[in-house]
Amino acid sequence: MKMRMIKSVLGTVAVLALCVTRAFAWGDAGHMTVAAEAYRQLSPELKAQVFEVLKAHPDFVKWTNEYHPNPTIELAGYVFIRCSTWPDQIRNTSNEFDHPNWHFIDYPLRPPAFAFEPDARTNDDILYGIDQCEKVLSNPAADATLRAAQMSYLVHLVGDIHQPLHAESFYTSVYTNGDRGGNDLFVRPAQFPIRLHSLWDGLPGSAANPQQEWKNAILLDTQFPRSALPELTSDTTPLSWSLVSRELAIDIGYLRGQIPGSPTTNNVPPLPMGYTKAAKTVADRQIALAGYRLADELQKYVKTDKTVPLLPPNTATAQLNLPSMIGTAQATNYYDEEMVVTGRVAQVSSRPTVSFINLDKPGPQSPFTAVIFQSNLGAFGDLNQYTNHVVSVSGTITEYRGRPEIVLDKPDEIKVLDNK
Repeated sequence: MKMRMIKSVLGTVAVLALCVTRAFAWGDAGHMTVAAEAYRQLSPELKAQVFEVLKAHPDFVKWTNEYHPNPTIELAGYVFIRCSTWPDQIRNTSNEFDHPNWHFIDYPLRPPAFAFEPDARTNDDILYGIDQCEKVLSNPAADATLRAAQMSYLVHLVGDIHQPLHAESFYTSVYTNGDRGGNDLFVRPAQFPIRLHSLWDGLPGSAANPQQEWKNAILLDTQFPRSALPELTSDTTPLSWSLVSRELAIDIGYLRGQIPGSPTTNNVPPLPMGYTKAAKTVADRQIALAGYRLADELQKYVKTDKTVPLLPPNTATAQLNLPSMIGTAQATNYYDEEMVVTGRVAQVSSRPTVSFINLDKPGPQSPFTAVIFQSNLGAFGDLNQYTNHVVSVSGTITEYRGRPEIVLDKPDEIKVLDNK
């Protein structure tokens, strides 16, 4: 393993880890940032080839219908960014392309020595999944829909393999069967406990927006240019990437086994000062590496047996003229746009890490949901205060499993409009 590179990362973290900052999401936001960074690295020829492959994707028509012309991202870039989250959206469903175990590799971590142990499952993990994607994309004669699905998976899995908690399971006398990559270990970065895995998944941002993640990718390119990342030439295989993630999980994720946590949400001790700051520093660097490496993977493995015309230039000069306020039934027409959505609160529900405010209808039938993650919940007070009131919800409309939602960060993003 390239221990010198790991020590360099840890040294940088030690300098920057001065205070605890809020944790954000390495869910859709992180994957979109990786995709945006990679797409910006592609040649015009490769952008056209990638877009040609994605035209056979099961969700291609849906994504193109949701695209609004804008000067920041052309249609092909938007579709590429959207495809990055699809493997999570179909996970543990009946979708024929679902591979739930491709998202991670479970290297056992056993303190205090942390002697290396391979993952017991070699035919159904993230390394196997990336290998399958590479093989399919290298074969122009492969089924077109399968190639498009595997393109989406490759974009996603290169992001996943750089998330340290996707490369391990932590074993102790408490976690005799492993903690499933931090999913069974609760920590307390602030007022409320959260799963360690969720904390790490949450580092790049809580709401996913292709335009915002495009801007984030530009910032990461500035902060981490290729010339500042020698690992791009020394660690060139998915196996080596997974081993670096394993080391980062040991040193930063689990503090070499000294992570204060609990298997339940009861009596969870606080994380040490600087933990979340250090984790965020690692996450930013890992996402930058993932973006560059994804671009290199596409350059190496996307093959075509025909000439693909270059994409037309993006001629959009201004954002779409948008209404100032919409109802819940219109929300699906404005994905990835900053909007104000109005409706009556039909239901408030909460889970350990997230709360939901469903407008106009309760539960799965609700046409629109406002989402508040636990890290921000304390600022809102009792959410039941909104029940049966007509409210406005402000923010970027995103899609989650086919439904529109807005993630709320601050109380002023939801306002009561009636006097009931």
